[in-house]
Amino acid sequence: MPAALRHAIRGAYRSPAFAATTIVTLGLGIGANTGAFSALSTLLLKPLPYPEPQQLVALYETTVDRKPRDIAGMNLGGANLLDWRRRSTLFAAMAGYYPRTFGLTLTAQDQVIVIDTGMVMGDWFGVVNVPPARGRVFTESEEVAEAGVMVLTDRLWRLHFASDPAVTGRKVFLNEEPYTVLGVMPPGFEYPIGQRLPDAFIPLSRRDYGGGRSGSLGGAARLKPGVSLAAARAELESVAGALAREYPATNGGRSAGLKPLAEQMTGARRQPLYWLLSAAALLLLIACANVAGLILARCFARSHETAIRAALGAGAGRLARQFLMEGAVLGGGGAACGLLAAGGVLRAIPAFIPGAGKAAPLQLDLAAFGVALALGLGVTLLLGLVPMLLWRRLDLYGLIKAGGRTTARGSPGGPGGALVVTQVALSVVLLLTTGLLLRSFLRLLATSPGFETVHALEFGIGLPEKRYDTSLKLIAFHRQLLERLAALPGVQAAGAGLRLPLRGAGGPGSAFQIVGQNLPLPERPKAWVNAATPGYFAAMGIPLLEGRTFSWQDDRPGLHRVAVVNQSFARVYLGADLGAHLGADPGANTNHRRALGSQLEIRWVSELNPAGSTWEVVGVIGDTRQEGLEHDSSPEVFLSMTQAGPEGAAYVIRTRGDNPGDNQGVDPALARAIAEAVAQQDPRIQRVGVKPLSFVVEQNLGSRRAAIWLVGGFGGLALLLTAIGIYGSVAFRAAERGREMAIRMALGATAPQVRNLVLGHGMLLAVAGTGAGLAAFPLVSRSLASQLYGVSRTDPATIAVVAATVILAALVASVAPSRRAQRTSPMDLLRDN
Repeated sequence: MPAALRHAIRGAYRSPAFAATTIVTLGLGIGANTGAFSALSTLLLKPLPYPEPQQLVALYETTVDRKPRDIAGMNLGGANLLDWRRRSTLFAAMAGYYPRTFGLTLTAQDQVIVIDTGMVMGDWFGVVNVPPARGRVFTESEEVAEAGVMVLTDRLWRLHFASDPAVTGRKVFLNEEPYTVLGVMPPGFEYPIGQRLPDAFIPLSRRDYGGGRSGSLGGAARLKPGVSLAAARAELESVAGALAREYPATNGGRSAGLKPLAEQMTGARRQPLYWLLSAAALLLLIACANVAGLILARCFARSHETAIRAALGAGAGRLARQFLMEGAVLGGGGAACGLLAAGGVLRAIPAFIPGAGKAAPLQLDLAAFGVALALGLGVTLLLGLVPMLLWRRLDLYGLIKAGGRTTARGSPGGPGGALVVTQVALSVVLLLTTGLLLRSFLRLLATSPGFETVHALEFGIGLPEKRYDTSLKLIAFHRQLLERLAALPGVQAAGAGLRLPLRGAGGPGSAFQIVGQNLPLPERPKAWVNAATPGYFAAMGIPLLEGRTFSWQDDRPGLHRVAVVNQSFARVYLGADLGAHLGADPGANTNHRRALGSQLEIRWVSELNPAGSTWEVVGVIGDTRQEGLEHDSSPEVFLSMTQAGPEGAAYVIRTRGDNPGDNQGVDPALARAIAEAVAQQDPRIQRVGVKPLSFVVEQNLGSRRAAIWLVGGFGGLALLLTAIGIYGSVAFRAAERGREMAIRMALGATAPQVRNLVLGHGMLLAVAGTGAGLAAFPLVSRSLASQLYGVSRTDPATIAVVAATVILAALVASVAPSRRAQRTSPMDLLRDN
């Protein structure tokens, strides 16, 4: 072992507090950046795992001014997509897809396993261009024939088929319909569909999903070699323009759009990942500033030793090697500690980044080790160069003459005063970010979703198409099951809806018109269209403002179709003023009845409802938030599920409040009673777990809560490191001015005056750093605006709390050095100096 290395290791052992503080501080900064970069590399920078990924594009429909018709990108009509494929020449393959959940049984008697499937066109396998590891994929002819065939992912094959090598040709059941396994995709193959990772792929039903010109399919295509995005977009827009002229009723005002598939797949991850990387970079800067301050203080403490070594013949090169070796020991230890911290960061990321870690856990890769190594080397150079630069400026003769009893002159601000100010400023930026996110989160918590979550439960059911193949069967099932549920002890109301609030995506997309307007389809307004059973609004706790809700007796199939609209719909489209129900004098307004009796033409096409059916508004309910708590309520229409007859539903049960756990959890006895009611209704149906209705709100807030924890954790670490930096600077300043304070005390200065002298230095650093951080924050907070709700970037309360927190931390960090200074005897100080 080289002598310089042995000396560096002994030096670390002789100063364990300094070494441990430096290594841990560096470990936090390096770990945060290593974990953030590893996540960025895995989730954003790596090319898509398909051959020639640069040729893959996502397809979607737009308005004629190239604006997407919704934000989710699942808006393609199947017939349009097929025409795009037939009439274009620049695409090697083009296909649509749709996500759907099925109940899988390996035999007719086995337990049902709920899986996510990707319903895809046969040409989709040509788009991804990944051959199966076993067997084959299905063809377009099998897709058109809607053959009962499926392709498994490697994950599903290993988990539920025990990696059976003879799986191809095996018969299984999806929603009790027989399917034949054709093949298994290779390990690691994933393709998110509708923000889900499918477990298997089956043919897309053109009858149910891919036959119309208005739909909700996603689309993807592979460009021919050498074709540019601009050329492909121009051709697709030309084809879409021709379709708009041929089918003005459905395609008027619509065009086509495309973008790189990688951009669509990673779009939701970009901003959170950039935030994570920015927060980690700030933390690393704070850590480096902290360590630089520690190194400066140690250099001044060792200045006499260094001067003697130089006087005895140690040249600049030898001293530089020694400083660099000491830096390597500390930097290497910090890098090793950082790798451990990076693992913790990666474990926290999936709760913060959409879709992260679903296919496989995030892990440190070679790139992450490279980042840790690079940061460790950079810190090594920092730890080695700072002492050398300082040593070159020291008066060696003066230091030897002083015999180690004086400190370096020319540093009235103490070591690293500017570094500490920088630390404080960066901490203020992180803490302000955390504070604004927290304030937004609290505002969202106080925002009413429009329904009552207390004493309410929810669960979902998927009905097998084989046995529930008509709308009348579906309606009968919902009615009978809800009657069983309503009869359970402690249940106050039970109902079902097609979609619960806060679970919408992409914005309202159903066109409608008031009967008599005769608007062309492209010019018709859009609203959310939902469906609900009798009892749903009572079970959800949604208030009825006018008229009535649905009835099993009055709203049967074949009778006059009825609808219930929310308050926003009544106000925006029906001119109804519901102020009487919002606190105004009921007798002062008679306008609110105008919504009732309105006739709406809604494009809800089903077995019981041909295109162009009209629905009469019989009630008005309170608004609920469809897309999220941060989005205002939009106009929404509820159709009677007794007349619409959708196949799936989310069930809601409201209890009387005397069941244990019905507020914060689920009463096990009630959960068993619900399961028994479902089993009595249909013993073979898959039952989804019962959850508190509050889970809907929690799910909506989950990513925000995770962001606060992650950024807040970085902010807390930054504040801790800053407090350590202030403590070191104040302690050094007190030691450096020890002779001055002794003279002051000998001349009559009191102990409190000496204490305030030391405290003042810490407060000066904190105030200067806080001011710098507040001045810099507007420059970096623009990207934060989209995540704030009810709070501005210059929120005075947040600024005041953060400033007070930083000042308080500085005060606490300065107390110990100030008390030590005031307790020291003037004679001892003068004797030592």
